[in-house]
Amino acid sequence: MRILHITAQKPNSTGSGVYMSGLIKSLEKLGHEQGIISGIDIKDEKLNFNNKIKFYPMIYNSNTLSFPVVGMSDIMPYESTRYKDLTEDMIHKIKKEFINILNMAIRDFKPDIIICNHLYLITSFVREEIKDIKVVGICHGTCLRQLKNIELKRDYIISNISKLDCIFALHKDQKEEIIKFFNIKEENIFIIGSGYNDKIFYNKNYKKDKIINITYAGKICGSKGVKSLLNSLNYLNYNKEDLVINIAGSGSDKEETNEIIELSKKSIYEVKFKGRLEHEELAELFNKSHIFILPSFYEGLPIVVLEALSCGCKVIVSKINGLEEFIGEEINNSQNILYLQMPRMINNTTPLKDDLPKFEEDIAKNIKKLINIIRIEEKSSYIYMDDKTWDGLGKKVDEIIKFIV
Repeated sequence: MRILHITAQKPNSTGSGVYMSGLIKSLEKLGHEQGIISGIDIKDEKLNFNNKIKFYPMIYNSNTLSFPVVGMSDIMPYESTRYKDLTEDMIHKIKKEFINILNMAIRDFKPDIIICNHLYLITSFVREEIKDIKVVGICHGTCLRQLKNIELKRDYIISNISKLDCIFALHKDQKEEIIKFFNIKEENIFIIGSGYNDKIFYNKNYKKDKIINITYAGKICGSKGVKSLLNSLNYLNYNKEDLVINIAGSGSDKEETNEIIELSKKSIYEVKFKGRLEHEELAELFNKSHIFILPSFYEGLPIVVLEALSCGCKVIVSKINGLEEFIGEEINNSQNILYLQMPRMINNTTPLKDDLPKFEEDIAKNIKKLINIIRIEEKSSYIYMDDKTWDGLGKKVDEIIKFIV
């Protein structure tokens, strides 16, 4: 089958981009021919895929699109344009350029099915333009948050998303939200979950240092809970040489990033900012870490949790909708993962300030609990995760698209 994948933003730079890349590689193993339309900056190198994957770039900061790539979150790990800042003229230019690229890709590649990432603006353009090819949308969560938070083309987007041939949801709660939001029949939504690259992220069984390494990986911003992680260190009473905190990732908001760096300097523990790491580098960091923490205030279904678990980390993560169900009872009961009760939220990304001290204290309590477990364990326990790899995800998607085409 010939599959055309579409994303408005950069591939490989965000969770949804990693998701798309993992899915493409797994579907390639199953014999599908594939193409990609994605946004890139004029200075970006081409995609890191083999020559069998057809690539149709939508180039930003160019003569045609004279602004940075749009991003599904307000804070991206690269320079981006926020959807809420788009003018009618910018939307018109995006649509015109995208439709030109889409029609060129269809003439050249002749796809049997189109898989769009995010139930948002670009996917709406696809459904409006394409009538004779099956169009599927993958919900990564950020699209729903944008629809709730800003008015941009909301009715237009909802109208076109409701006409998709089917939608892939990450988990049960998200499926129910999609049904209500777009008034779509339940049988047209399939729960497919997420995956990770088990060829890169696996436990190398290193003999770990006695100094406890605690790692965060993701965007450097407040809405991912990085400030709360740093504040939680104030509740710990270990010697300053007992802990090291690693912060891997980058942020597009320089002011907020600098605030977080300054906050880290107030901790008695060493905080190392690693920058944005390639997957192999991140896997190595996880293998040398004892605990991974993701105290985020919003997520879809975070791939990084799977990656950290597979490398032998104990994990502390916010109680994100659908995550416990996806992780499964066996791992949830294995003392390898602990969940943080979320603070009350003002909106989809902003916690109530009065709840943050309790949230941060809970992070510290869970750090202490895991350190106690780590200190009595002779080696990290084995976790079965074969069903959560990209190959596992690809098989699910393969079965569904063969059914609907």
